[in-house]
Amino acid sequence: MIANDVLRSIRYMLDLSDQKIVDIVHLADPAFPIDKAQVPAYLKKEDEDGFVACSDPVLAHSLHGLVLHYRGPGD
Repeated sequence: MIANDVLRSIRYMLDLSDQKIVDIVHLADPAFPIDKAQVPAYLKKEDEDGFVACSDPVLAHSLHGLVLHYRGPGD
């Protein structure tokens, strides 16, 4: 499974909008360079036009942001 598949699965399981994904990534690191226009390219399948491979840092910040979103920041 590639990072795009993981991000796509999380997005549809939790019914997240493109902006919400950006907000969640920014919970992990407010300075991380991602914007709403990039998200649809990460969610496309490999054979679709406009597909962009989701890098490990994007996926890592997304997952970390989800933890912060649902559990809150640690002590």
